Amino acid sequence: MGANDISYPAGRFLCEVDGSSIGFIKKVTPPQMEADVQTHDHGPLEFQSKHVANIKWTPLKISVGAGMGKGMYEWIKQSFDKNYAMKGGRVVSADFNFKARSELTFTDAVITSVAFPKLSGDSKEALYFDIEAQPTTVRWAKAGGEDIRGAYGTKTKAWLCANFKFEMGSLPCTKVASIDAFTWKCAVTPDALGSFKEATQCPAKVTVPEIKVEVSMADFDAWATAAKSWFIDGNHLAANEMQGSIELLGPDLKKVVGRVDLVNCGFKKFGFGDKTANEEKIARFSAEFYVEHIKFTLNETDA
Repeated sequence: MGANDISYPAGRFLCEVDGSSIGFIKKVTPPQMEADVQTHDHGPLEFQSKHVANIKWTPLKISVGAGMGKGMYEWIKQSFDKNYAMKGGRVVSADFNFKARSELTFTDAVITSVAFPKLSGDSKEALYFDIEAQPTTVRWAKAGGEDIRGAYGTKTKAWLCANFKFEMGSLPCTKVASIDAFTWKCAVTPDALGSFKEATQCPAKVTVPEIKVEVSMADFDAWATAAKSWFIDGNHLAANEMQGSIELLGPDLKKVVGRVDLVNCGFKKFGFGDKTANEEKIARFSAEFYVEHIKFTLNETDA
């Protein structure tokens, strides 16, 4: 058995978008081939005949943190801004010595979801985004044996789910304890043509998530007054909508490494949190906001 016949570990890989390396990837799931199978039932027979009706590729899935690279950041930003950029890239698998052994390339992919993790002041987790993108074509080939380590770039500091700042209109937000996980989605529809096996993916519909927060009861009165004005007094027209933001902070809790702008927001729910007798934890209430549009900005030094 030669050196090229030896199996290699799954943890040595490189992922690129638009020619730019995606650094600090926790996990990547490359696209897979999948067929829509049509089944025919035959009355006089006890079996079904089957054949392939269409073929398609499953989404590319990436879990990426700080230092995601310019190509990945621009792709997310353009998607949020409804530019619907279609990007190509590759996933390279390497052996134990980081020498490239196989390469999967994808073309004309559209981001279909970007999931933000839960942000909480007591979290000990590093911050990663879970991203899915639907490609049009995927191909694989033997790689040239190059060393992939040089493509990762300069190491940057990790983002933490505990380091954040929330703002919403004129509400007091210094005691916001957590922001639930939320996911931006873009549905795609295949433009299937009879002369091509692989259908082009076209953006069809964007779903902007609601934002749910938990806040210390110390600020309840101010939030309850605003909620009463919105729900009961009828001040919930477009002119009453609020602008908000989520700032992702560095380890010093001062430097803003990333920012999510929440555009045209309003209360969707407001109420007390769960209560349990003799429970020794901080009392909190919850609020949920609808959001019409979100924008994503990343500090260029961390991209």
